[in-house]
Amino acid sequence: MSTQRRPRSQRRGRPAPCLLLLAGLFCTTGATCTPGFRNPFAAWQPPAPEVLTREATLDQIVAAVNQNAARISSYQTNNASITVPGMPGVPLLRGNIAAQRPGRVRFQASTALTGPEVDLGANDELFWFWAKRNQPPALYFARHDQYSQSAARQMMPIEPQWLLDALGFAEFRPGDRHEGPRPLDKDRIEITSTAASRGGLLTKRTVVDARRAWILEQHVYDANGTLLASAVARAHRYYPDTGVSLPQLIELRIPASELSLSIDVGTVAINRLPENPQLWTMPSVGPAPAVDLGAMSAAAAAPSMGDHFVRGDWYGPGPSAAGQPPPMVMAPGAQLAPAPAAEPASQSLAIGGVTAPAPPGGAVQGAQRLPSGGVPADAAMVR
Repeated sequence: MSTQRRPRSQRRGRPAPCLLLLAGLFCTTGATCTPGFRNPFAAWQPPAPEVLTREATLDQIVAAVNQNAARISSYQTNNASITVPGMPGVPLLRGNIAAQRPGRVRFQASTALTGPEVDLGANDELFWFWAKRNQPPALYFARHDQYSQSAARQMMPIEPQWLLDALGFAEFRPGDRHEGPRPLDKDRIEITSTAASRGGLLTKRTVVDARRAWILEQHVYDANGTLLASAVARAHRYYPDTGVSLPQLIELRIPASELSLSIDVGTVAINRLPENPQLWTMPSVGPAPAVDLGAMSAAAAAPSMGDHFVRGDWYGPGPSAAGQPPPMVMAPGAQLAPAPAAEPASQSLAIGGVTAPAPPGGAVQGAQRLPSGGVPADAAMVR
């Protein structure tokens, strides 16, 4: 009895079942799939709503962004992943991040081998920074009302509460001056804002998704046009139970501190942070001294936050005088949640990421300066 064999071209046209199975398993383990491949095993989640039209006015954009931010009163994740771009010798850091209005934040990072490595926090009165590999070993702190005229600005050229904006709390404040929108392309628009701060006049360039009102980029400049900090959201996640969209993958850059971080925030609990005074209390680190940067003049020497990441010996034991590391603080009853296997409503950007806007003509390349004085005084005021 004769048998007919299929042509070779037809046999090659069918993908092997084992290859399909391997592809599915690869994506469900949390590995990154291409933007065009959707994990078939992930639970369906509704996409983020489109709240803006192509003809949206400045007032409408401001209202849409602020409505999203207003739904967030507290934020907590216990499974963030932190990497340092361009530093392959720095191990993966696991992070606990908590934030609460109006300006409380706690950022703790550790490694599986060396334990706690970084503790950055701010409460209503002061902020602090501790790193195991700081030289000299110390816990540095400063009161908010002393920040602008002290050595604290050398360590942190922008106040730590700015981290809340990077996490998703950012809004267009009524007391600031806003100008725009300026279309960048069919999907992105830019709004320029000026605001008074303890350190002087600040100018902020905010790039917004033209349909979903996501904040994609934030670049903050001082009165001289020098870039202080950037936050770029490479992906967003929509949380339908609260109607909130939050950045999922964040790139932070503070040039003066030589600090660059990439953060996958993991699974965020929105508005479920229990009352826990210890979370917002400056820790004690044993024999390592507590250094009050607020009591030091602005000209006094202060370490850079980026030194810990760039120059630290990550595979050594750390300085012997670093002190007892502060405990990793979690809210009572909080559970370590697994990282999400899928990121609903994620936004994919071009390979290579987003770069900060180029400096205007005549400015020094790399200094990233805006015109002195910021936005013209006749710009529209949003109330």
